[in-house]
Amino acid sequence: MAGYRFKTGKLGQKVVDTYKKTEQKFVDTFLEEDENSQFGLRLKTGKTAEKAVKAYKTIEDGVTGAYRKVEDAFVDTFLEKEEEEETERPS
Repeated sequence: MAGYRFKTGKLGQKVVDTYKKTEQKFVDTFLEEDENSQFGLRLKTGKTAEKAVKAYKTIEDGVTGAYRKVEDAFVDTFLEKEEEEETERPS
């Protein structure tokens, strides 16, 4: 199958060039190299981003901890542990 490409013309080429410049400015402003990343880049984190991540982590830990308490209470109230022999299913 033959490959195709978009016919840009003069106006289309200006649009493509403007897009590329905008994209490069975004990359330079908000991204930094990271060899461990799938794409080799990661988001730059300034003080505001670090505060936001810390706040999110605190909320996430609180919600996760509350869920674990509810889950443990459910297990203790409604479930009982079976003996090893009883958990095996016949073939």
